[in-house]
Amino acid sequence: MRFMTSAVVALTTVFALVPAGAQQPDCSPGRPLLSMPEIESKDGKLQGVVLLGDEKRSLSEDASGAGCESLDLRFFQGWSTQEPREEWPSTGDPIPGPTLRAKVGDLVQLTFLNQIDLSKFSNTLDLGEQGKTDGCDSARAPHPDDPEESVLIYPRIELDGPDAQGDEYPNCLHGSSTANIHFHGIHSTPSTTGDNVLLFIRPALRVGAELLPDDAFVEKQFAELFDRCAADGPPESWEQMPAGWQAEQKKLLETYDRTAPYKGEIGALPAALRLWPKNEARLSQGLWPQYSIGAYPHCFPLPDYDRGGVKMGQAPGTHWYHAHKHGSTALNVTNGMTGAFVIEGGYDDALREFYKETPEHENWGLEEQVLMIQQLQASLNLLSGNPDASAPPLSVNGRLRPVVRMKPNQVQLWRVINAAPRSFVQLYGFTGPEGQDLPEWRQTAQDGVQLAYENYERIGAPDARINLASGNRADLLVKAPDEEGVYELQIVESVRDIPTGDPKTLLTVRVEADDEPIDPPMDFIEAEADFPAQPEFLADITGPYYLRRGLYFNTVPGTVYGQGKGLPHHQIDGKLFEGHDVDQTMYLDTVEEWTVYNLTPNIAHPFHIHVNPFQVVEVFQPNDPAAANKNHRCYADPLRPETWKPCERLEPPYVWWDVFGIPTGREEDLPATVCTELDRCPVEIRQYTSCEDGECTVTIPGYFKMRSRFVDYTGQFVIHCHILGHEDRGMMQLVEVVPTKSKTPYEHH
Repeated sequence: MRFMTSAVVALTTVFALVPAGAQQPDCSPGRPLLSMPEIESKDGKLQGVVLLGDEKRSLSEDASGAGCESLDLRFFQGWSTQEPREEWPSTGDPIPGPTLRAKVGDLVQLTFLNQIDLSKFSNTLDLGEQGKTDGCDSARAPHPDDPEESVLIYPRIELDGPDAQGDEYPNCLHGSSTANIHFHGIHSTPSTTGDNVLLFIRPALRVGAELLPDDAFVEKQFAELFDRCAADGPPESWEQMPAGWQAEQKKLLETYDRTAPYKGEIGALPAALRLWPKNEARLSQGLWPQYSIGAYPHCFPLPDYDRGGVKMGQAPGTHWYHAHKHGSTALNVTNGMTGAFVIEGGYDDALREFYKETPEHENWGLEEQVLMIQQLQASLNLLSGNPDASAPPLSVNGRLRPVVRMKPNQVQLWRVINAAPRSFVQLYGFTGPEGQDLPEWRQTAQDGVQLAYENYERIGAPDARINLASGNRADLLVKAPDEEGVYELQIVESVRDIPTGDPKTLLTVRVEADDEPIDPPMDFIEAEADFPAQPEFLADITGPYYLRRGLYFNTVPGTVYGQGKGLPHHQIDGKLFEGHDVDQTMYLDTVEEWTVYNLTPNIAHPFHIHVNPFQVVEVFQPNDPAAANKNHRCYADPLRPETWKPCERLEPPYVWWDVFGIPTGREEDLPATVCTELDRCPVEIRQYTSCEDGECTVTIPGYFKMRSRFVDYTGQFVIHCHILGHEDRGMMQLVEVVPTKSKTPYEHH
């Protein structure tokens, strides 16, 4: 597999944001950790506003903080509507959006506002809709034969003339100001006002200084909807939305269609780009419309299994949310359109009970740290999905290598979210003063789902290294040593299933004593009776399985460029995303077992599915040293597919996930004595073999096997690679859960 050279992949989009002159930017590493403002539920309802806006923020694409600039970024802000509104922090740091904090059983009632000022991003957003491009962002590089000339390297490679291939809209990187919210790890309806990523919310229209729809109108209309949703559940049809909102959206969309610029002209928008006719067509079919202007309501319950009525409750734990506009997801997340979503339940109650302050345990209590790992950029590296491309530095809560403060002998709960759109992060260990004890951790939850006690003892063992692919989360109990000191948390950054590279510092822990020592020292939970009991709905999934299916993720070479380098395409089952095709259909109330394969030899594509978490029951890593060793009993022989399986099985209870890095495939060149042409290769390996110029290569796929319950909600949603540049370029499928298969009273025997 060949990829673009580093000189090319380092190119960013040709559209640069304008630096500010007024604000003095600060990107220096080692400043105190910032905590995000919170929107917390009250009286069983999480009520607030998530605003997509823009301001200047300090940003450096260098780990040292060098080259720091104040740039226009688009990101989330927010506030609670159940208490007086607080001003958003004005530190100048690109912090994540507000942390949403609710309880299992609460009703989520959030107003999403898109109020991006398009005049600030006229050279980076919606160029296709303005008629300036065919819909994709573009980048050029010097011509390999004439440095004074340039060649378009993204989205299409011009060098090879009419045979050139490349990305095509919508499976390309394009900085759109259209947005939505995906609630990552939330078990809810994927339709209407739930976790609906098929929505397209355009920015509010600007008429002078006025925004349409204005905030007062939105508040009034959504209050009516939220009352109805609380009484009757989320709406099932557009007609159940407030009449005033229906009428206003029609008017605003028609106004947009009349006034949006196209090739520099007002009123020339082609019919294919007009939004209201698309909504009207869907409404005529009884479907939910996709396009809205300025605002959108989210109203859905966090299902409580103990109250009944559901087959899969909402798992309490650490979740998150981010913008999910196909083609722009990577850019949205690199700008800062992310936020944590903490859902509390019995898991949190048990941890707080164990660490509560009592007369026997002075100054105990469980302090929390919500830590969102980010990779922030103002503009997207258009080819940054390649494993050898340079990537922006990792930051935490908007700051490079921030400092977390702890007391000697303190245990804190760290909620770690890998919101980096590209990089895998392995939590490697702490370093500190020679001869001193170091901080330790124990993992208690994965992807917002608590571990069973057996797994807390096994994979949550002290200081076990933790691999977080893009989108993964891990809850950790972190224990400070009894001595003061400065300790650095080391990580390994990679995109492979077996992490490679040198450790680097993600953050610093500063342990300092105060006037209130912790007495006796806090310690890890050791007894099963003290560990959070796992809810019944998180028990291991067992058969019968309605269906077993396989999916194949692969990165294939693209058109040749320069010295034989190609722009790769990222596919599932041999094709790119097609938004009108449902690729996988599951019946409601069924259990399925999927085997998810990876034919790519150097990228562990992180598989992600919306709505329903899954359990991993088997993992095969053909690049594991044992599997690649001819003399080992676990050797995966390229000529014997029956050996392409793990020789060590995972033991129940199994861990729940909503993102899992698919182990990389292994390429092996076949000797000429085996075959030189595909139709002469052994039949059993032919589908995994490619031949060129008399040389054949077989790819042993890595895979994992998962089980999931498709319960409680019907509707359409997606599966995709969570390296978001891959998803934007087409490594995604549309899936649908449909009502339980019908039965007939007639006899057929």
